Amino acid sequence: MTEMIGRTSSPVEVLRPTPEEDRVANFRAKVRAAGQEWTGNEPDELVELLTKAAAGDPRLAAIARAGGRVLQDFLDGYQQKATADVSRDLAGDLADGHPLPADVLEGLTPRYLIAVVRLAEPGREVETLRAVAGEDTLLTHRDGNVVLFIPAGGPGSGEHSVTRVTQCLGGRGWLATAERDRARLFDGFNEASYVLRLVVAGLRPSGAYTISDVLVEYAVTLHEKVRTDLAAVIRPLRANKVLWETLTAFVDSDYSRNKAARSLFIHRSTLDYRLRRIADVTGCDPTSGRGAQKLTAAMIAEALQG
Repeated sequence: MTEMIGRTSSPVEVLRPTPEEDRVANFRAKVRAAGQEWTGNEPDELVELLTKAAAGDPRLAAIARAGGRVLQDFLDGYQQKATADVSRDLAGDLADGHPLPADVLEGLTPRYLIAVVRLAEPGREVETLRAVAGEDTLLTHRDGNVVLFIPAGGPGSGEHSVTRVTQCLGGRGWLATAERDRARLFDGFNEASYVLRLVVAGLRPSGAYTISDVLVEYAVTLHEKVRTDLAAVIRPLRANKVLWETLTAFVDSDYSRNKAARSLFIHRSTLDYRLRRIADVTGCDPTSGRGAQKLTAAMIAEALQG
């Protein structure tokens, strides 16, 4: 029998880990354990934790330090990207009530004037609005409106901003505002948005408004059942285009019969006839104070449901 030269390893010996593989496997287990300790909030802790996992092995410690720094750089870049993504439409995040990173929230001005603007000609004057509101103003768009978050400095600064923006509108749009601290901007945006809806639905003239200008409408339409019942009062007029246009013109003229007749290009007697027909259909006399108030509230409620 020919004597074998060399020694063939058994299958068990082939599969057994080498000392080097054992060392790496042990290190990886320690790295996983270190990962369970990391809070995820401080990337600087990574290098320390990984180096600790390689304690007693200079070579692995050097690898841990190098790898930890690379991973730290990666996470730093990721955080910068996340911050940039938030800041890209920071005003939009504020309007939608999205939670912001603590450092972004702390970087905001302590208090803001929230202005929701409806332009008579959408798309125009937007950059002008931003310019007159100030360079630190945050701007976004929601539901066809321009939304401005204007830093509110000292007393009266918000009023000055409202005046400038209103002048910029030039009688061709509506502006609703609310003021809140930076932790309650979403609430302020909702208030200003609702005020604007009430103003537009109530056929108010171009100008600046706050919740104090629509307290009655706000209180009445906030209750869902009341809003539904009011809308039902006015709905029959929708089927009659002439009567609907007459009531709209009458409200828009601030209940002046002469102005309403002129805007409709009809005789005063024709207007009076139509107003009587509106009273017959709705049960509310638009020429009386109580009837006019109820019909106006009903028009707003119907518009809010649309």
